[in-house]
Amino acid sequence: MVRISSIVMFFLASALSVQACTYCQCEFSNGDHCCVYSDAEIGNLDCPTYCANAHRADGTDSPTGPGTACAAGGKYKCASAFTALDRTPCYKQ
Repeated sequence: MVRISSIVMFFLASALSVQACTYCQCEFSNGDHCCVYSDAEIGNLDCPTYCANAHRADGTDSPTGPGTACAAGGKYKCASAFTALDRTPCYKQ
């Protein structure tokens, strides 16, 4: 019984930790880095939602809003604060 509960707790902890990102590294459809989104007021972010319509803060304009659209349908990776330092930020939504 202890072995089963240990396995269940491991999978539960793994599932919960996957969704906890403070820095969302949104990607282009080819998998390249597009921009990093973070919001200190929110903390842990729902990255698929933020990256779904993310635009890179690069000063360009497009029909879908300011900046280059990532256009990957919410594709992302969690990034550390250290990694986010040298990445292009996303426009705040």
